[in-house]
Amino acid sequence: MTRKESGPFPSQERATVIFENEKKMATKKRASAKKNSPAVSPLTPEQTRAWVQTYGRHSRIYAWGFFALILPLIFGLIWWEMGEVNEDVLYSFGFAGTVTFLLAGWSRKQTTQSWVGVVEELFLKQVRVRRDGNQDDIAYSPRAIIRTQGGKALTLRLTEPLYEYFAPGDRVFKISGLDWPEKVELDRAERVCLACGDLYTQGAGHCPRCRAPEPDHEDLVRLAGF
Repeated sequence: MTRKESGPFPSQERATVIFENEKKMATKKRASAKKNSPAVSPLTPEQTRAWVQTYGRHSRIYAWGFFALILPLIFGLIWWEMGEVNEDVLYSFGFAGTVTFLLAGWSRKQTTQSWVGVVEELFLKQVRVRRDGNQDDIAYSPRAIIRTQGGKALTLRLTEPLYEYFAPGDRVFKISGLDWPEKVELDRAERVCLACGDLYTQGAGHCPRCRAPEPDHEDLVRLAGF
């Protein structure tokens, strides 16, 4: 189990400097948000279970609501391109709607999965980002490979703070309806916001970035099946 980088990097030193600068900026933002946040108590176990259920329900509503809103837009674009409503427009709309539905379903499936596992590897994946002037730039996206209890290998995209937070060998879990994984044993002063993927200090009561409440960790572990 290792932490490594993937892809033909033009400069190892440049990649490290870029990533460290971005990490420092994220740390400053978290510190500023924490300073301006009022004190709030963490959730009780009962409140934690209620929040998990409510968050999952709202997530489903937002996802399928977005799908319902995007369909008229797709139809309007096809209609505008064709100039009239005819059989070709209806066929094109049906195809585009089906593809969008399948993509939405696949995306929801990733979010609604629950699993427990071990961090097997952390790495930076080289990706191309389109900049102004239609020129591609090189960026580095943090990733993790998780080996679940069932033996399945999952590759997760991480935020920059989570790339530094997790380490190979960490036992982690993810709960259905929530967006990010967390450690089974909290071994640092910070913990993961399961809504936005940022880090915040244990006992803060909520995430300074997205304002999501701080759930009871032991209850989350029980929900995960430990």
